[in-house]
Amino acid sequence: MSTSVRKAFEIIKFISNNQGKLSLSELGRRLDINKTTLFRYLETLEILNILEKRDSNWYLGIELFSLGHKVDAKSRIIDRIHPKLLQISRRLNETVNLVGMYNNSALYLDKVESTRELQMRSKLGDHLPLHCTSLGKAILSSMPENEVDSIINVLDFRVYTEYTVTSIPELKRQIEFVKINGYSLEIEELEPGLSCIAVPLHIESINFYGGLSFSGSPSRFTEEKVEELTGELKILAENILKMF
Repeated sequence: MSTSVRKAFEIIKFISNNQGKLSLSELGRRLDINKTTLFRYLETLEILNILEKRDSNWYLGIELFSLGHKVDAKSRIIDRIHPKLLQISRRLNETVNLVGMYNNSALYLDKVESTRELQMRSKLGDHLPLHCTSLGKAILSSMPENEVDSIINVLDFRVYTEYTVTSIPELKRQIEFVKINGYSLEIEELEPGLSCIAVPLHIESINFYGGLSFSGSPSRFTEEKVEELTGELKILAENILKMF
């Protein structure tokens, strides 16, 4: 067996059991690896999105969702949450979506379609831009401000429709709206004829930054409907957090 592969796996496994608890120096001491060698491993694993560095501490990266649907993550996130998505979708006949933060985009992890005619083109495993989706703005609203600044400063503000957010100041304004009101509303920013309402889903215990949303036709999202669906999403998020 390759010594480097074995050592990398040992590092990943150790961090998985000590997420956010150990700095580089402490990791080196506990793993009995000199700081220079350990840093090279961590740097490579971070570039591959297998590990994430937050505030000088280390966590498992969201790449583990995308690569192989990691058993623990899948059982703790998707499998456990799906019944609640299914239940609320059937009760309200709304399309509900679950995404997680991945490499400066929102990764589709799960969705349950309504029986309405309008369906989203996005499918599981697709990536959503952060700057022009309700889910992206919801995720950013729950992240530390310094990390948000680092992310949005390198975003490609691609224009999808005439309503797409195209500037950092406007994106920051909308992120602040989510922080104050607890939800994000997107009207045809990504796709003509499609709107979404989203709330953040930050599961601190597993360092998961994500969001939940309802999507549908803009004509359906009246002020009263937005208020109703926002309340449903907030309750859904609260119930999910209780599971972790």
